[in-house]
Amino acid sequence: MTTMRVISCELVVGWWSKSVRNAPTESLVAQPGDGTQLKSLAAVRGDVNPPRVLTRARPAVRAVVGVGLALVVLAVFVSLTGGRAVLTAVARADLSLVAAAGFAGVAAIASWGESLRHAVRTTKVIGGLRYRLAYFSGDFARQILPMGRLSGSAIIGYAVSRPFELKYEEALAAVTVADLLNLLTAVTVSATGLVVLVVGSGIGDVRTFVAGLVGAVVVAAGVLALVTRRRDVLERVVGGVFGVGYRLATRLGISTLERHLHPESVSRRVESYFRTLDEVGQDRKRVALTGLFAAVGWVGFGSSLALAAAALGADVPVAAALFVAPASGLVGWSPLPGGTGGIEVAVTAGLVATAGVPVSTAAAVALLYRVCSYWVVVAVDAAATGLLAALYPR
Repeated sequence: MTTMRVISCELVVGWWSKSVRNAPTESLVAQPGDGTQLKSLAAVRGDVNPPRVLTRARPAVRAVVGVGLALVVLAVFVSLTGGRAVLTAVARADLSLVAAAGFAGVAAIASWGESLRHAVRTTKVIGGLRYRLAYFSGDFARQILPMGRLSGSAIIGYAVSRPFELKYEEALAAVTVADLLNLLTAVTVSATGLVVLVVGSGIGDVRTFVAGLVGAVVVAAGVLALVTRRRDVLERVVGGVFGVGYRLATRLGISTLERHLHPESVSRRVESYFRTLDEVGQDRKRVALTGLFAAVGWVGFGSSLALAAAALGADVPVAAALFVAPASGLVGWSPLPGGTGGIEVAVTAGLVATAGVPVSTAAAVALLYRVCSYWVVVAVDAAATGLLAALYPR
């Protein structure tokens, strides 16, 4: 998955910068000796600009459709797991504990933002309110767009690079490190919870979750090997993908896109990406802090799940919450915004297997957990996006 993010990053960024951020296209700046060096990876557009109204409407329509489908899926989920009993249980939740669970969910995302900040600071010192608002803004786009989880690296990389005039490929390299550590810490936190459960008491069938954890380790190892030992393979794949785009742009006469996808320009950016990746990886202190904040983020999500269960009076051990929260994120894949549908099902199944609670109770906990860890986060992300535009207009 991470490899596909790296390959598709520039196309996603071009679309997102045009459609979501409505950012103007920056000019190309010639550098001595290269002729086509890009000042930044700004939006890619043709020689004839489409109407701006349509440009702005496209992401809004996609987001509205995606959120609408997510709500439909949630309605089906509730009806299949207990219907009115699930909604009644959620309605009777302890509001103080619900607020605490929502705070834990927001704190988890903020911790991931700090994780990335430490990785990016290896290339350039960034931080402050502007960085945090920019990160939440990128997270907002990642959370509400269909397939946002797949293209999240590209979106977040662009969001944190633009306010600080950081080269996009440098930000993407930092995001790659943060994503890998996020994946590994998810496995670590989840496996720790599982070990505690196994030692303390018996559990049900968790083979699917264990398979997900093993799969995550395999993916992380594969990506790590690809970006460290087999870079030639990744370079050929990237060159082939963008080579097709370059030939198509040349045939259609789209000069701006042709310059962006020129083989020499792509090659320079790939080299810059790997050079920054090496710089980030060699700073062990930064890597350690990046991993630490990533782990704190997963503990935050586990805490949010435990608090949601407590708000409903469900007997869910903290170890079970720490196991289920990261594992459900790995196995509960869904193309809908925020992985809606898949994560709710995974959390329900995980709580039934590890805590032995009834399906309807587990479904109510899963639903409340997602309200606190996803919908509340989306609201905070939206507020941060508006505040970023108000405080730092471009």
